[in-house]
Amino acid sequence: MLKKFGEGCWALGFIEGGIQQIMENNTYDVKWVQMPKDRWYADPFILDVTDTEILVLVEDYAYDYKKGIISLLHINRQTMEVVHRKVILEIPTHLSFPNILRKNGNVYIYPESAHSGQLDIYKFDFDSESLTHCATICNDCIWDSDITDVFGEPLLFTAAHNDYLLDIYHWNEREKRFVLWKSIPSEIKNSRLGGALFKYKDKVYYPAQNCEKGYGCAINIKEIEYKDGIFLISDVKTIKSTHKRYNIGLHTLNEYKGVAVIDVHGYRYGVVGKLITSLVKVKKYLKKYL
Repeated sequence: MLKKFGEGCWALGFIEGGIQQIMENNTYDVKWVQMPKDRWYADPFILDVTDTEILVLVEDYAYDYKKGIISLLHINRQTMEVVHRKVILEIPTHLSFPNILRKNGNVYIYPESAHSGQLDIYKFDFDSESLTHCATICNDCIWDSDITDVFGEPLLFTAAHNDYLLDIYHWNEREKRFVLWKSIPSEIKNSRLGGALFKYKDKVYYPAQNCEKGYGCAINIKEIEYKDGIFLISDVKTIKSTHKRYNIGLHTLNEYKGVAVIDVHGYRYGVVGKLITSLVKVKKYLKKYL
């Protein structure tokens, strides 16, 4: 029972003006999505933006089901209501982080599926709002990942080992797989991706999950350069939740068509959940040291 009341949950928010607003300002307006009571949504990636709605792919986690699936949400751009929800991918193991690859006029989705021990990519059809499996593109157990050719060749950025390492995979044409190429260490737990790489004013950045004081407590925006075969990474900015209730974490940042999306972390039962979590931590500490 205590575990139930200490459950965490996530909420979504949108920022008009996108990455520019975030990079150039310390404060910005967030439009918060009205969340359902039986589930939460996290790891948002924007599929499309129109004058009236935003289409976003999310990790969809029902409290009773207790496993991530991938859903497509149609969100009213004015009211921030979810007007339609459709499950587009479910497998026997947990799914999250439904990243999007746009290539040659097609849209592909490659959600995190570390519990399955591989990374698969699917083609998305807008007419039917459905996915077709294309291929397994990595045979390692990797977490949240992003595919990009911004550095001149197809690379996959991810965390395969722990949150202290940014792991970079390159494409092996013979095996038709991404294979590990380089690992870049960090002094703190903030290497795991919190969204897709992006360019701003001719520089490349990536949002990293800062997990130093707990899972997904903030986003560190990092600049990443590639010179003479060496990746150079530097912290630029930290983004934290400004939501009154969901105020203990923020772990995803993405943008498309001038609109940014974030997710923020809180407790399902508010203050009660926070209190119970604190009591559980005290109990573990006493058990360990007394």
